[in-house]
Amino acid sequence: MRKISRNKDINGHLAKYEFLACKNEGELEIKTQHGSVYDKIYRKAELYLDTRQNDVHVSLSYDFACRLLAHYPNADEEIVLPAIVLHDVGWKLVPEEKQLSAFGPKVKDKKTQRIHETEGVKIAEEILTLLNYDKEKILEILSIIDGHDTRQEALSLNDQLVKDADKLWRFTPAGVDIDHARFGIPRDRYMEWLGTVIEDWLFTPEAKEMAHAALTEAMGSTAPPLA
Repeated sequence: MRKISRNKDINGHLAKYEFLACKNEGELEIKTQHGSVYDKIYRKAELYLDTRQNDVHVSLSYDFACRLLAHYPNADEEIVLPAIVLHDVGWKLVPEEKQLSAFGPKVKDKKTQRIHETEGVKIAEEILTLLNYDKEKILEILSIIDGHDTRQEALSLNDQLVKDADKLWRFTPAGVDIDHARFGIPRDRYMEWLGTVIEDWLFTPEAKEMAHAALTEAMGSTAPPLA
């Protein structure tokens, strides 16, 4: 499997990736070639990721998905990676003033949260069909996207890895910096809360280990200066 390349924006947050297939865990390569199917999916999805910091979120979660796949050879990369790239494209169709109440530690608007899933299914189906992706795989990818936030149980191992990768970004320094600020929670208190949800949120032991490691890194870092 192959991994993705990463560049940093001026705040030190991961912002721009080439979405390649994964390499072995721990390897990170700078690639110049384009054209992997995952990169093609991302280029189609990119239009829908310029809201709610989803470009940063998806980049980090893709990295975690690659790392998790290295531990689970029975999982299907061709399901997991497109699903993680496309799972949040539906937020683009939710007005930004309604987004903040529909995710995070204190979700109030469950209806809007659900809308981003159902609209995401439509967009993902359109993108994958346009790219002539395998029809059976499209069906499973869509089933994972449809309920990735509102459905607590996982449908399959593939779904477990997507759910775990989706949440793991929140424990990274970038995720902590973004989320504590937009939720209006002091950084230290937000990290303390994150530490209490690892066991409940995550399915796989590897994801739990990654969450603890990422949160430890976040605790040892300082927030970037405000622009």
